[in-house]
Amino acid sequence: MGRRSPAAAAEPPRRVRVISAGAEEARLGDIARPEDFALDGTPLISYLWMLSDLPDGDAVGFAICRGLFAPFGADLALVYAARPDGHTLDLVASYGMGRRENAVYARVTADMHLPGVETFRIGTEKWLTREQVAEPYPLAAPFFRSFPTTGEMAFLPLRHRGAPVGFVVLGFSDPVEHSWHLRAMLDGLLSATVMWVLASSALRGTANSNLAEVVPLEITARQREVLVLMRDDKSNREIADELGYSVATIKADITALGHLLGASGRVEILHKAKRAGI
Repeated sequence: MGRRSPAAAAEPPRRVRVISAGAEEARLGDIARPEDFALDGTPLISYLWMLSDLPDGDAVGFAICRGLFAPFGADLALVYAARPDGHTLDLVASYGMGRRENAVYARVTADMHLPGVETFRIGTEKWLTREQVAEPYPLAAPFFRSFPTTGEMAFLPLRHRGAPVGFVVLGFSDPVEHSWHLRAMLDGLLSATVMWVLASSALRGTANSNLAEVVPLEITARQREVLVLMRDDKSNREIADELGYSVATIKADITALGHLLGASGRVEILHKAKRAGI
């Protein structure tokens, strides 16, 4: 064996930090050079392997929450995929959301005032608490009412070759440390999930089950008419006479609007409808 040069002998061995789920996470400021840091890619590899079988939305949502982001305390995962018209988005993967909410939020449109839809349109992610959602986004109120007050939600765009193809919603029961490890996992999630969305856009899990049982997140033409007349300060009887329906039907429409917007009483319904752009 040849002798090593003094320079080579003096060169210290390179250290590579491997971050596992139980290890202390490294912050960006702690990393001197990218090559000094290595991420344990096992969860991402497992996720990719699972996606190669084109699983349904139940399996994808479960793998995101209980696999990729289990170390971060994730308890909600939703994936929305855009239809070819670029305006309508379907909930194609879901974990952690109730059966009724799955049905109500099974379909959204690009003009709705919702944080995930804004992420889809603009292409930038959002991190919000329940308080930051409840008032600015009334259409999301029925869902976020049951979300933990200390929790945090991420709304992440899905893009392919620069074009929007959907978005992902992740829910965490507690605030999340925005570390390099988390950023790497999010980037891996989005890249892999885009491929699954493109390859299996026709597949549906529980996100599309029992749709006939609950009306999707939308306001009917009659409810819009009721809103207009409510803004004119007309009573239920006056609205019923003008539209040709019973007072009971008008009351049911107003109650439905309240549930949809997370509001109670005429004043709050009108206020939140205005904020939602309805």
